[in-house]
Amino acid sequence: MIDKIPIDRVTLTNLLSRPVIVRIVTILDITSLSILELFEYGLTLTDINFSMANGVIAYDKAIKPDSSEVSALGIPLAGDYYYKFLNSKVKLTEIGLYILDSIKSNQSEYKSSFPHEGTPSDADPRHPSTIS
Repeated sequence: MIDKIPIDRVTLTNLLSRPVIVRIVTILDITSLSILELFEYGLTLTDINFSMANGVIAYDKAIKPDSSEVSALGIPLAGDYYYKFLNSKVKLTEIGLYILDSIKSNQSEYKSSFPHEGTPSDADPRHPSTIS
């Protein structure tokens, strides 16, 4: 499987600066989705491979091609391999979960910096209360 990538500040900063990583982490959240479902969110195979290569996501279960369906060059002969690939589930790794936690904590800090509903703020000119 994938070697464990060390979690350090430089790696996390680099990964958090990539919009595709933030998007994949927020899409997956805690659940696992298939690669086909990630395509439905507008992600590309390059985005998914980049996230896997950096240890942010991983297969939930490894794809095991049947040995009888593989040619001498290792190329699958049947289309079932691609079907299995597209339906294989991916999940967040330890790094992915850490990135998700840091995103969620930043969002909660951002929301708490806004004024509360009970305090007056600039009223929307289209709001019915401003019409006299």
